[in-house]
Order: sequence, then C-alpha cells, then structure tokens
Amino acid sequence: MTKVQAVVTCAVLGLTTAVGAIGGAALLGGVDSAVRSAILGVGAAALLYLVVEELLVEAHKVKESMLLSVNFFLGFIVILASIE
Repeated sequence: MTKVQAVVTCAVLGLTTAVGAIGGAALLGGVDSAVRSAILGVGAAALLYLVVEELLVEAHKVKESMLLSVNFFLGFIVILASIE
C-alpha cells in the first residue's frame, strides 16, 4: 500500500465514522433516554467483546480461553460498579 492509498483509506474511514455519528444523532435525537441508554449499552458490550476476544489475546499471545474472557468482563463490571 502506498502512502497516498494509506492517507485516502484513513480519510475515508474517518469520514464514515463522522457520517455514522451524525446519522445516529439524527435518528436517536428524539428517543427516550432509556432506549438511548440501552443502545449505548449494546454498543459498549460489542466493543468490549472485540477487545477481549481479538486484541488482548493477540497482544499477549496467550491461548484463548473462556476463563480469560470471563475474568476480563468481571474486571470491567467491578470497575464500573465501583465508579457509580
């Protein structure tokens, strides 16, 4: 991949993020706060799943196990519970 292609790819991905954020704000602007909270919760869970199942396992080169994933999620729950 050339430098120009890399810059164009980053720019396009950045624009899609902005378009998605604006579109989401437009669609969910008048939604009840409980529905908005549920949607944000699902999005946060999806991002946590991505981090646990893909990024952390690759970063540490540890064999993937269910115990590792459960402990990671429990750690996040404990941190979130202690904040509130």
